Amino acid sequence: MSSGSYVAVVGGINVDISGTSDSKMILGDSNPGRVTLSLGGVGRNIAENLLLLGMPCHMVTVLGDDLHAETIRAHCSRIGLDLSACETIPGAKSSTYLCINDVNGDVMTAISDMSICEQITPEFLGRHLDEINHADFVIVDANIPAPAAAFLADWCEVPLIADTVSIKKAARLSPCLWRLYAIKPNRPEAELLTGVIIHGTQGLEEAGSVLLSEGVRNVFISLGSQGVYYADQEHHGIQPCVPGKILNTNGCGDAFLAAASVALMSGMSISEAVLLGQASASICAEVESAVNPALTMHALRRRAGLDSKF
Repeated sequence: MSSGSYVAVVGGINVDISGTSDSKMILGDSNPGRVTLSLGGVGRNIAENLLLLGMPCHMVTVLGDDLHAETIRAHCSRIGLDLSACETIPGAKSSTYLCINDVNGDVMTAISDMSICEQITPEFLGRHLDEINHADFVIVDANIPAPAAAFLADWCEVPLIADTVSIKKAARLSPCLWRLYAIKPNRPEAELLTGVIIHGTQGLEEAGSVLLSEGVRNVFISLGSQGVYYADQEHHGIQPCVPGKILNTNGCGDAFLAAASVALMSGMSISEAVLLGQASASICAEVESAVNPALTMHALRRRAGLDSKF
């Protein structure tokens, strides 16, 4: 990757509002507790991790014309995330995630309002195709509609990497499997995309083979605490989790994909990329937020035991 290059991330930016009760929750009543506001969204989390790893990043997304959009723009300016390919949708609300947690911090209920992502249409992407195609590579999350994913498959001229986001949204990426340089589903998302039932580690190789036969060049299937299954046309295996303190697993998959993508695009093997990805996830898990600001290339190399690489 050359000096002055960047990564384009196509996907969602959320404002995350979280309320945590100070004591046992009483339903139907006002409960004293703590309310926090932070930024999230799979695409945005990946972008911030890329920035921490030294990769300039352009976010291709949409925002509402509300107060949340002002918060998002101010934060992105502060961390250096380029929003020149971001459009404001008049009268729309910015993507928002609201959750209520019990006294232990476990989610009791949540509402996700990401309807604005439906405005990431082929027409929208066409207006920003020049910026997309001048990136070193593109990462897309499945918050975008299926026609937009298909548009990227047809018109994106640089390596395209995808995050499946959730079981409900993973199928949106089906139209662009043939074009993907890499994909990172979890076990049930991989089952949905391939039709292969995975029990423990059984079925992983078959599911990976289906994705490779569809045209995906590098496959990462997240297995939670069991690690990550990886496969390309020559190698496959399971990379265990990299040990570390665990405070929170929210955002670990986004940290994984950011580091694994940079590794692949730097010419590293898939086995090295999955190790770097797991090291990044391990660092992410050490804080309560979705992104750990302590992530650096040096910290990543040390955690993975690959100090001589990159």
